[in-house]
Amino acid sequence: MEPDLDALFNPRTVAVVGVSTTNPFHPANIIYNKNYYGYDCNVYAINPRGGELERRRVYESLSELPEKADMVVVAVKAHIVPEVARQCAGAGVRSMVVISGGFAEMGAEGQALQDELAGICDEASITLVGPNCFGVYAPPAVDTFFLPPERTVLPGKGHIAVASQSGAFMVDQIMTNFHEAGLGLSVAVSMGNKAQVDEEALLVHFAQREDTTLMCFYIEGIDQGVRRFINSAHEITPHKPIIVFSGGKSERGKHAAKSHTAALAADHELVEGALRQSGILEAETESEMTSFAKILAFYPNRPMKLCNIAVISSSGGHGVIASDMATEAGLNLPEFTPERQQEIRRLLEPNIQEIAAVSNPVDLTGSAADQDFERVLDYLLSKEDIEAAIVLTLPYTPMMTSFVGTRLGQVVKQYDKPVVAYVPNLAKYGMVLEGFELNGIPVVHSIEEAIQMLKALRLLGIACQE
Repeated sequence: MEPDLDALFNPRTVAVVGVSTTNPFHPANIIYNKNYYGYDCNVYAINPRGGELERRRVYESLSELPEKADMVVVAVKAHIVPEVARQCAGAGVRSMVVISGGFAEMGAEGQALQDELAGICDEASITLVGPNCFGVYAPPAVDTFFLPPERTVLPGKGHIAVASQSGAFMVDQIMTNFHEAGLGLSVAVSMGNKAQVDEEALLVHFAQREDTTLMCFYIEGIDQGVRRFINSAHEITPHKPIIVFSGGKSERGKHAAKSHTAALAADHELVEGALRQSGILEAETESEMTSFAKILAFYPNRPMKLCNIAVISSSGGHGVIASDMATEAGLNLPEFTPERQQEIRRLLEPNIQEIAAVSNPVDLTGSAADQDFERVLDYLLSKEDIEAAIVLTLPYTPMMTSFVGTRLGQVVKQYDKPVVAYVPNLAKYGMVLEGFELNGIPVVHSIEEAIQMLKALRLLGIACQE
């Protein structure tokens, strides 16, 4: 069956099965409360014993609800879940999110239970996420993550769709990092054991969403769903970028993935080649995934063909580090001709004309002012052989003002070329950061992140050529 994913991301009515009248910390209670108080759906609590929760009725079954549930979230013991699925089938429920563990990740007996659950859902045309998952985060409609909101950081509404086999990794790494990077999400899905909804189904849905411009996936191992995902990506990557970070690359990691979500091990070199041929950008670390996502959120279609970049800094040391990292990432810092260096010197204020290093990277020294950065960046972006630039700003230098980001932003708007700005991660430099990002220049807090961003555009260029 083709999953009806609209029922997952836009449910009007949600029922939570397993809500306790005695344990406020039960996962079902957390899901029920956060949706009752914080999201747009109508939410109902279900427990076969019935009762009340904070003077609100706890229903004994789905048949007692005053309206049909579009989504049912299940947080009960594994052996009870198939019976809940049968009740959902009888009640005309459109989608289920099964938080409960104890299925295929536990071995043959659990696999049989999972197959039974999937069979019931398939026959009744119920879209199933999980089991053994966190479920769906679709602001402002619904959030099935069983995590207390005061202990988690979730990104706001945005244009990136995320899917992950591991719910904890998604929340602890991807979503926290995206929040800190200022990236918003259209939807996020923890797939768990993928009894029905898998990467390929989500990819096709994400690609069709008008509110989604970029997709990120965390996968463990490879199965038929991942193979279909890679094949489907061929037609999607020319229109919307896809970023993948994969776990289970080492032998020990493969074993851990098997016990985690019943993922199948595979030779990562084969996976890597298949991803590249489909135009998918593979991030090597969770940090790269965030960097890739941020640069593509700012510059969605800027593939680099020559891989030539310019680095402008007020610190020679920062420029050296950037040069080393750029080389490792496959980026070129072409050395400027004597004629170009002379042109750059003429653009500088008299006090630094003789002391600046103007090959590449360009070291404007700690005496550089806003206008020095502005003129040099404008000049270099005008050159055909320079495809992108990194600006390493140190706002504590005496001649630089808090308006440097705004001024450089006006320069970048004149060119169809990506620029990344480094600003130290200190609250006092907030105005500098905002000046860059409000004018279309993404900000990073480490040189490594800046290089990772332009590496993504290099990989995008390679994908476009293949």
